[in-house]
Amino acid sequence: MNETDLELKLLYGCPIPIEGVGMMLPPKLADIIKLGETNYNQFLSTLLFDKDNIDLASEAAEYNNLQILCSYCYHHEDFRTITLQAIEFFFKEKAHLGYDESNVFFYFGSELENRKIDNEKLDLIQFVLKKMNFFKTSKEPEYNPANSKAKQMIDLIMKNKKNKPKPKETMNLHSIISGMAWKSNNVNIINVFDLTIYQLYQGFRVMENIDNYEHTLTGIYSGNVNSKEINFSQLHWAKIIES
Repeated sequence: MNETDLELKLLYGCPIPIEGVGMMLPPKLADIIKLGETNYNQFLSTLLFDKDNIDLASEAAEYNNLQILCSYCYHHEDFRTITLQAIEFFFKEKAHLGYDESNVFFYFGSELENRKIDNEKLDLIQFVLKKMNFFKTSKEPEYNPANSKAKQMIDLIMKNKKNKPKPKETMNLHSIISGMAWKSNNVNIINVFDLTIYQLYQGFRVMENIDNYEHTLTGIYSGNVNSKEINFSQLHWAKIIES
């Protein structure tokens, strides 16, 4: 999937086609709030499953992400319920766990329809989810402030929680929504909940860009910022935002 096309679709808020599977629907803030932020984070943690982030027995290391994810689903009913609900939340279709002689997969409708999430499709879905929620797309797990509980479900099932102190959050979903609603000129507390999660984070980053741009110019004009140290080709409120 072309990354630029994906970002434009996410900015517009339209469904994202996953070839051979169906359409992913970027959730609006109203949908996430009705579901509950904790539940949403659990959905993300499940679908963003990465075997490299957990301790595996040596004999299991050869299996791919989907095979291990489906194994967890098969052996843990609660985890299976969360996983199927997560898929249904983003695709608006009831999902099922399936297998044949050589593969495991999730599927929609009947197996005869052949609309299956295999390991390749899971990689694509994870790529879309990371873009949609402004996660880093590198292998190193890095969650935004609104998703500090994102690994909770897998950690609970696998009893693999690390004893590391959690950094104090300076922002969360509530504070970002509130900031957008009260600071933006055209977004307010009434219509902010019609934004998708991607539109919220994108808008928040753009506001930061504009603020930094204006503060830098003010500092230059007032003499508090040395203009010789500024790369003016990089100073622009519409510069590309990296997710």
